[in-house]
Amino acid sequence: MKILVLNSYTKAQKYKPDNLIRREDLSPPEHLDRRIRELSGYNAEGSYHESRDYSARAGEMFTSQFHEQVRKGLTQVRNHEEYGETTLDLYFPSNSNFCRVDRREPLVNEKHRIVPFDIEPLHDHDWEGVDYGETVLLERVEALMEGYDLVFSLLAKYDVLELKGMFERHREVPLVLLAPPGWRISIPESLPNTHLVCTGAKDLVGTLEGATNYNLRGAVFRKLCEVACREGFHVFEEVRQNPQLIRDIVLEQR
Repeated sequence: MKILVLNSYTKAQKYKPDNLIRREDLSPPEHLDRRIRELSGYNAEGSYHESRDYSARAGEMFTSQFHEQVRKGLTQVRNHEEYGETTLDLYFPSNSNFCRVDRREPLVNEKHRIVPFDIEPLHDHDWEGVDYGETVLLERVEALMEGYDLVFSLLAKYDVLELKGMFERHREVPLVLLAPPGWRISIPESLPNTHLVCTGAKDLVGTLEGATNYNLRGAVFRKLCEVACREGFHVFEEVRQNPQLIRDIVLEQR
């Protein structure tokens, strides 16, 4: 089974230099190119020095409690003897691919090198009146998903809103959105392969080991991986068949 995990960026990053990428650096493209090279360790003359290099793989750049939980889950599965027939890939499907060192436009994979940045995502009220129709980003994410058997969305709310169309279409691959009830997101009943699994702090914090208000979706994913490693990767198939089992699995109540 091929499993895709979709994740979001956070401001908590491995490196926090004073000259990280900010919104005013995004244009013109030539200026952004210079800024990325600068943060990758190169001076104006093209000379590289490791002490000036703040780039890192995307899977290692983000240091929030949430991302730490996700990494623990990925590491457990990838170190397991059953790994190979079942695989996990981590992507960051955001329009913020401006931070890629190679300056390519496709979606950011955990192995792609990026530089640190501080650009605020849109807030809820900023999305009022926004057209959620076709976008290049949405098309790329949906094309990526077609190559997998199961997709987990651990996306933050601002990315869920940006990719809203992804959760409103018929598809063959099961898509599981982990989200707290407070997001007030609903999935049309007519979409049998798109599933909302509520991860509420009221039920899980204090019950699920390691879960806090700040890492809840990551803690649920980490625990799911832990159970799969202990009981066998057939757990992922159980989830593919019935995503609502996730809560019972992580609380070990099934």
